[in-house]
Amino acid sequence: MVIPAVLSANIPGFGSAHKKDTSSNTIASSKKLTLSGSLSAFHASYGKNYFELNWNTVTGSFDHFDIERSFDGIHYETIGTVNQASGQESGQFSFRDRFRTVTGLDNDFFYRLKEVENNGNIIFSKVLIARMFNTRSLASLSVTPDPLANDILVNVQLKEESYVVMKVSDEQGNLIFKEGQKAANGANTYTLEGTHNLHPGVYTLEVTVNSKERMVMKLAKG
Repeated sequence: MVIPAVLSANIPGFGSAHKKDTSSNTIASSKKLTLSGSLSAFHASYGKNYFELNWNTVTGSFDHFDIERSFDGIHYETIGTVNQASGQESGQFSFRDRFRTVTGLDNDFFYRLKEVENNGNIIFSKVLIARMFNTRSLASLSVTPDPLANDILVNVQLKEESYVVMKVSDEQGNLIFKEGQKAANGANTYTLEGTHNLHPGVYTLEVTVNSKERMVMKLAKG
């Protein structure tokens, strides 16, 4: 079943969007991601005070993309436009979103692409959520549903070899998916295979790097 691409703000009772636990050097967030374009990939990588967005298309029958950003997952603003001609041959597109350091430290970044077709029709991409960490080991984390299979994709951008653990739990706290492995310095993308088969409900995704940096999201499957 295809899951609509909607990313909402916090679920009441799950705390704030950005919390720091100084006693354990853990950074955590609680967001709700509802797992639905013409994209075959949509990723974000962190540079110094910017996120580089990259995406591929499976068709070329469109006029342009509007890149939209939100800090709460509800209210979006257009921050740029990429024309179809810029990726006409390869089908690969990119956009650099620059921001102040304080903006990156205080916010999660919600991105979506508004594809405007030649006939005026509009298609919205799935939502990608990215967080800047910029610690010794971890540059950034981003999470999005896979555009084709609807499995969850986790993108971890590391500064050194690290140990990454990913867990998915149901509303009762039962662990239904866990994977942990060493990851090399640089960008690492993990597909949480089988998550498209989850029954409707609310789930928790937790990604931990070296038992220090942590990102927690609420996943709602309809």
